[in-house]
Amino acid sequence: MINSICKSTYVKHIALLLVVAITCMSFRMRRNGEVPLNAGTPIPLETLSMIRSDQVIPGQVIDFRVKYDIKSDDQVIIPAGTIAKGQVMRAQKAKGLGKEGFVEIQIKSVQAVDGQEIFLTGGNLYNEGEDKQTLSIVLGVFVCILFLTMKGKNAEVPPGVEVSPAVATSMNINTK
Repeated sequence: MINSICKSTYVKHIALLLVVAITCMSFRMRRNGEVPLNAGTPIPLETLSMIRSDQVIPGQVIDFRVKYDIKSDDQVIIPAGTIAKGQVMRAQKAKGLGKEGFVEIQIKSVQAVDGQEIFLTGGNLYNEGEDKQTLSIVLGVFVCILFLTMKGKNAEVPPGVEVSPAVATSMNINTK
C-alpha cells in the first residue's frame, strides 16, 4: 500500500512543489547594486561638541559623527564623517542643596549613501554631574545655613565621546 502511494504522480508533484517552495524561501532576491544592511550592525559614533546639561532641553536634536566607514559586501554604506541625529530625552540643570545635573540623549538615525534614513537603537548616552548634596547639608547645618544653596555640578559630555548604537531593522542599500 505504501509503495503504491510513493509511486503515485500526485506525491511526486507535491514533493516537487515543496522543494521549489523551500528553495524560493531560502534565497532573498536583491536588485542590482543593492547590498544588505543587517539589523544589529554596530555604528560607531562620536560627539561633535561639548554637551552640557544646563545648555540643552528635552527634544533638542544633537549631532554625532560616524567614526569609520560602515561596509557590507565590500561596499561603503555609510561613509565616515556622516552626521547622525540624536535627541535629548531628559536634561536637568544642577540645583540647590547640592543636587547634580544630568543629561540623557537617545541616538535616533543616520543617513545611508542612497539617502535612506537608517533608524538606530541601543545607543543612549547618559551622564550626570557631581553630587554635592551631603557636603551642602553638613556645611549648612554645622557652619552656615547659606551652604544649603550650594549647587551640584552640571553634566558635561566632551567632544569625541564614543557611543555605538546598532541598526534597528534590516534593509537594502543602493550603492550605485
